[in-house]
Amino acid sequence: MPLINSAVTFSPEAILKIATVKSEPQLSHTRWGDDDLEELRREIRNFYRREQKLTCAYCKEEIGVIAAANAPIEHILPKSKYIQFMFEPKNLCVICADCNTYKKDREGLLDPPLYRDAVRIYPLDSSRYRLFHPHFDEYDQHIKKIRYIYLPGSNKGSYTIFACNLNRVIVELGVSDELFNDVATALERARFGGNG
Repeated sequence: MPLINSAVTFSPEAILKIATVKSEPQLSHTRWGDDDLEELRREIRNFYRREQKLTCAYCKEEIGVIAAANAPIEHILPKSKYIQFMFEPKNLCVICADCNTYKKDREGLLDPPLYRDAVRIYPLDSSRYRLFHPHFDEYDQHIKKIRYIYLPGSNKGSYTIFACNLNRVIVELGVSDELFNDVATALERARFGGNG
């Protein structure tokens, strides 16, 4: 089952605000951060915090309960490249600040079009994405997490590990003997399919 089972449903006020913003002649992705969209961002963030059970969509670590900086809204297809999906509910989730910093505006589609605005309908087929998509994919099929170590289960998992620098903790701090033993035990269990 995917991490996200329901996409945000916008309030009537949010729908009106989105329609107004989308009709602006010189709409830019930087518009997302404007003060008049703060309530909309709060609505989105709070919905996905609950839906994701306070878990980052990419690293599966805990995200912030209150502070917006500790639960940034993620645009799976970056709003800087796909402005037409800036408010698309299935393009949104929340992630931790570290994943947000590393992923930035990395390409999300496997075969991106030459002209970004050529994609008019949000792709609902998981196979179109080069990274793990929390609305469509099962995490464990693509990424195996053992404490702070992330192993790819697919090409999509490998790209997500790279794009979000998921192994950042062990790169920064190294691998302790305790963590190494935990990983070795988990790999042995996975290899033999047992609990012992």
